[in-house]
Amino acid sequence: MQIYELLLEFLREKLDPPTFSSWISPLKFIGLTNDILFLGSPDPKKTKWFEENLSDLLNDFSVSKHNVVIKLIPLYSEAIFKIDSNEILPFHNRKIDSNLKKKYTFDSFVQTDANRMAYSFAHSVSEFPGKSYNPLYIYSDVGLGKTHLMQAIGNRILSVHPNLNVIYTTTSEFMHEYVEFNRLNKRPEFIKKYTSIDVLLIDDIQYITKWGGTREQFYNIFNKLIQIEKQIVICSDKHPDNIPDLEHRIKSRFEWGGIVDILHYDLEDRIAILKNKLPERKHLSKIEFLIPDEVLYFLASSIKDNIRKLEGALNRLIGYANLKFSDSNNNHISLDFAKEALKPYISIKSNLVTIEGIQEFISKKFNITIDELISKNNSKKITEPRQIAIYLSKKLTKCSLSEIGLQFGGKHHTTVLHSLNKVELLIQEKPEFSRIISSFLTFFQD
Repeated sequence: MQIYELLLEFLREKLDPPTFSSWISPLKFIGLTNDILFLGSPDPKKTKWFEENLSDLLNDFSVSKHNVVIKLIPLYSEAIFKIDSNEILPFHNRKIDSNLKKKYTFDSFVQTDANRMAYSFAHSVSEFPGKSYNPLYIYSDVGLGKTHLMQAIGNRILSVHPNLNVIYTTTSEFMHEYVEFNRLNKRPEFIKKYTSIDVLLIDDIQYITKWGGTREQFYNIFNKLIQIEKQIVICSDKHPDNIPDLEHRIKSRFEWGGIVDILHYDLEDRIAILKNKLPERKHLSKIEFLIPDEVLYFLASSIKDNIRKLEGALNRLIGYANLKFSDSNNNHISLDFAKEALKPYISIKSNLVTIEGIQEFISKKFNITIDELISKNNSKKITEPRQIAIYLSKKLTKCSLSEIGLQFGGKHHTTVLHSLNKVELLIQEKPEFSRIISSFLTFFQD
């Protein structure tokens, strides 16, 4: 109770008497458990006001001064969950299978400029689960390492806190499990399982909009875990803004903690990742072999957009070498040998960049159609991707302003020039925007 009194004193200094009387006095002190101070809110209006106006301020003070996190518990019937005193206390009736793969660790993850921010956020979550970024939302294109980072969080938490319950699942697996529990009339057990864990790692969240019942159940579980300060990590191939049909209430909750992305890796990054994987692959190989830098360069320059596929190509190359060299003393993997081994696996794309290719790339990135991109639609959702595509077209092709305008629905060359100036201005003013544009250029140039 002493900490609670100190918090009230802090709020009295920050708020005028009428505000304190209207919004703070009605809150009820419930208890202090595991460095979480629970306050009860008597109605939704006060809950919303507290979360919008005081939650961050109060938690900054309570964590820095007393190492305590404040959680507001709804005490009204409209609450999605009623939380009684028994539920506040952590319980572990049984150890739940985490579904984690032990090979995914922070040590085996290669840090580069493309993923450094995501790595930093993920590592912080693994050190302070439930207290740093909650939920943590990581997004990127397929095969760039977000699942690796997510599972690394889980593995590190379990290595430090082996008694905690951590679950890694995909949205599809979550849905199938929910359907199966429903079929067996065991939905309460499903809810109990997911609301009694300490860390939820859920992958491919972009598919959550496809299933109404599953979406609602996830929303409820998400809310309860956040209320009792349990860590949630979410991965997706899209930013929440770009997930079609995602309800605002869910999207806003995804934005509570931290949203970070992993950009495309440049050539040097991809070579570094291959070199990092080599010792492990050599350990598993039947023979000693040498892979010169020119072969690694060939691999890294041939596969640009998917690190998972890049590692698969390395595995195939080594497997092919094991087969070919098992009865000989030759252990040198030459460039010609690599091209032969990987002929059915990768194709060497032309380095020619076209406006059509840029339009296709940007359309996929921003989840819009090419018809929308070249249309006269001037909504922000369409305008910014169009300006970026025009900027890339000017930077990466030899087309004139008029030629570019023609391929963007007959835009006048002055409109094209306006788009170029707009993107240049955003690059100068917004470091994050500049970083994204740089990653797009890297994708086409290396």
